[in-house]
Amino acid sequence: MLTDPTATAASRSDLITAVPTPFLADGSLDVPGTKRLFTALAVRDVDGAFVAGTTGEFTTLEDDERLAVLEAGLEAFGAERAYLHVGAAHTRHAVKLTRAAVALGARKLAAITPYYFPAPLDAVVDYFRQVVDAAEGAAVYAYLFTARTWTVFPHDALGRLADVGVTGVKISGESDESVSAYLANAPAGFEVLSGNDIAYGELVAAGGQGIISGVSSVFPQPFLNLRGALRAGDADGVRAAKEDVARAVGLVRAGSLTHLKAGLELQGLPAGPVRAGVEPISDDDRAAIARELERWNK
Repeated sequence: MLTDPTATAASRSDLITAVPTPFLADGSLDVPGTKRLFTALAVRDVDGAFVAGTTGEFTTLEDDERLAVLEAGLEAFGAERAYLHVGAAHTRHAVKLTRAAVALGARKLAAITPYYFPAPLDAVVDYFRQVVDAAEGAAVYAYLFTARTWTVFPHDALGRLADVGVTGVKISGESDESVSAYLANAPAGFEVLSGNDIAYGELVAAGGQGIISGVSSVFPQPFLNLRGALRAGDADGVRAAKEDVARAVGLVRAGSLTHLKAGLELQGLPAGPVRAGVEPISDDDRAAIARELERWNK
C-alpha cells in the first residue's frame, strides 16, 4: 500500500496538469481555441502540462493536428514545463513524432508503450531506446497504461528503461499495490509519476515525483492546496485538501473527457466535443460541476 501522506513531508510533489484538446462543433481541431485554453491553464501555478496524452485525445489526432497541439503546448508552457506526448502504436511512428517534437524545441517528452498488440519486454525496451536516440538529449518518460495498451511492463524491469536513457515513468490504471512495486524497483534518480489523481498525496509521500492530473485542468485549487500542504509538511492541511481533491475527482467521474470539457466550458474556456464515441455528460452532473466551480470562484 502507498504511504499515508500525513506521515512524511514530501519534497517535490510535482503537479502536472493533463490538458484536454479543444475541437469545434464539426469535430475539427480548434487551433485558436487550443492556444487560448493552454494560455489560460499556463498562468496557474502548476509544475507542468502533459500535452496530447490520453486526456488530450491523442489517438484521435492526425499527425499534423498533433504537432499543432504540441507546438501550442510549448508556446504556452515553455520547454521546461511542457511534457509532450509522442507515443504511438509502433516504433517508427513514435520516432517520427519524437524528431518532429524536438525540432519544435521540446525538452521533455513522454511516449506510451506500443499498443493494441501486447508488446514483449524486449520490444518495449527497444522502442524506448529508439525514442531516446531520436530525442537528442531531451528527457523521455515512459507512459505505462496496461489497461489501454495491453502491454504489460514488469515492475522489476524499470532498470532496463533507465539503461537505455529513459528519465522516468508515468503510470496509469494501476492499483496502489502495483504503483508501490514500481516505486520499490525504481533505480536511484528515476522519476515515478502517476495518473491517479486521488492518490496524489500518498504517491509523493511514498517517494513518487508527483501527479499528472486531468482533473486539475478543471479544479486546480484543491490540488494546489494539497501540493502546498505536502511541501510544508502540514498534516492538517493535507487532510483537508485530500477531501477537496476526492470531491473534485468524483464530480468529473475520475477524469471523464465529457465531464472535463463541460467543466472547462462552464469557465468560459474552449473545449468543444469529444472526438471519440463516449458517454455524454448528464444535466445533473453538469449542474453539480457548476456548483463546485462557483464554490471555488467566490
